[in-house]
Amino acid sequence: MTIRRYLEQFDFILFMTIMLITGAGLMTIFSINGDDPALNDFQKQIIWVGLSLVLLLGIQFADYHTVIRRLTPLLYGCVIFLLIYLIVRGQLESGVRRWIQIPFVNLRIQPSEFAKVFTVLMLARHMERWAGKKPGLMQMGIPCLIVGVPLVLIAKQPDLGTAMVLPLVMITMIFAAGFRVKTLMILGLCAVVSGFLVGRSVLKPYQVQRITAFINPEADPLGAGYQVIQSKIAVGSGGISGKGFQRGSQSHLKFLPVQNTDFIFAVWAEERGFLGSFFLLVMYGLLVARILKAARKSQNYFAVYTCIGIMSIFFSQIIINIGMVTGLMPVTGLPLPLMSYGGSGCLASFLALGIVFNIGIRSFPSY
Repeated sequence: MTIRRYLEQFDFILFMTIMLITGAGLMTIFSINGDDPALNDFQKQIIWVGLSLVLLLGIQFADYHTVIRRLTPLLYGCVIFLLIYLIVRGQLESGVRRWIQIPFVNLRIQPSEFAKVFTVLMLARHMERWAGKKPGLMQMGIPCLIVGVPLVLIAKQPDLGTAMVLPLVMITMIFAAGFRVKTLMILGLCAVVSGFLVGRSVLKPYQVQRITAFINPEADPLGAGYQVIQSKIAVGSGGISGKGFQRGSQSHLKFLPVQNTDFIFAVWAEERGFLGSFFLLVMYGLLVARILKAARKSQNYFAVYTCIGIMSIFFSQIIINIGMVTGLMPVTGLPLPLMSYGGSGCLASFLALGIVFNIGIRSFPSY
């Protein structure tokens, strides 16, 4: 591929959207840690963003169909191995097993973040066999297995937020594959029943409290309902234009919990107000739209399903995170893509978007 052809196909609008959202996240992390002379979280996130950019651009040299597609079973197998390792040998931190320490360096990775991306690739690789066919309920065994294995392993960590994303991604992808509405309804019913049964045996007491607190957070304002109440106060106090950079009382007076990750949107809304929040939502909407555009341009089913699956990852996380911050959904501990602090989430998001760019620049008839 020539440089000219590469630049013609490169989605600069998507790239600028990613940079604007990431920049908003860095600005918010800096605001939160402004009182810390070391600014550890901000400096670490700068490094992670730099590494993620290198990953996004570097993956363009690997043809998605002849390299990424062929490596998908290996990548999926590796992440399943890491998830099993976490359950068996993972170190317990604050009641969860989510991170693996990288030897010789002071860095950790969270395999569940990469599991979302590789599960999408594995699903797309299997679903491309349905091209030109009308898949039915009998064809759902392997997709359910592909999603079910990482889902159970992630739920056991426990990481309910990430586990919730996987079935939503699968349903979106099989809907795009042309499944009948009746089949989707049956799958949805099975998912609800399975979720109830698994939830009774997997959910921890604090996770059950989060769900009940969503219904009535004022019933336990200093306990299970504390996060939701403080988050809603932060979002509402931002007004139209916000309180200004580093002037959010809820965040800087430490009323708002886990500000860098799960509730970073509440910090942004308090400092930037309705206008800033609307701008961020528009950017996320544009992000989703450009990924869908790459899907429409794609020349093969693997590329189409991959883009739709990646779009679903981002869309699900955005809706769930902002929903829990505004009190419309239970608190699940799911970070906001490209905004929240975290190396694994940043790398996985840029990896997924790098694959979208890879597909986009090779989506022309002669390919």
